[in-house]
Amino acid sequence: MEEVKRLDELTQIDERHLLLGQMTGRVPDLQKRHDIVSSIVMHAGVPEEIRSQFNVAKNMALYQYYLYSLAPEVHLKTYTIIEYALKLKDAPKPARGLGKLVTKAVSEGWISDAGFRHIEQPQPDNRYCKLLINALPMLRNEAAHGSDHLTHECLDCLIKCADFVNQLFDEAAA
Repeated sequence: MEEVKRLDELTQIDERHLLLGQMTGRVPDLQKRHDIVSSIVMHAGVPEEIRSQFNVAKNMALYQYYLYSLAPEVHLKTYTIIEYALKLKDAPKPARGLGKLVTKAVSEGWISDAGFRHIEQPQPDNRYCKLLINALPMLRNEAAHGSDHLTHECLDCLIKCADFVNQLFDEAAA
């Protein structure tokens, strides 16, 4: 069961990272984590309110070093950032629902597989983006409507969120 950390524990690495590190041989390093999080950016063409909320998610990911259980909250935050960005892109009357917004983003060519750095060989049919049409709403709903799912990783979701949102807005528009 999650418990409130004692005051003297607030600035100590969450012990679950240490336990996982015993199994994997990798314990998170705060400096490296900060370097990685700082390197994940949304370009200046992304509306300021989106970039501001993304910075909240980045700070949450940093604090996840101290509170292991923040990772799912970072995931949820990135899903809401993507939805908010899609609504701004589709203004003044955005499509209703995340699935419809992602469908429009794919069909209108706002996003493509080539815009995601983790895809080594982007497919011209945008297979990955098409999978997002169903996957993003499902993941968001699972996170938003209650789940006991606890993941240890949240940095990848920051990268995918930045890659998704950066494609929606023209960098030169800044």
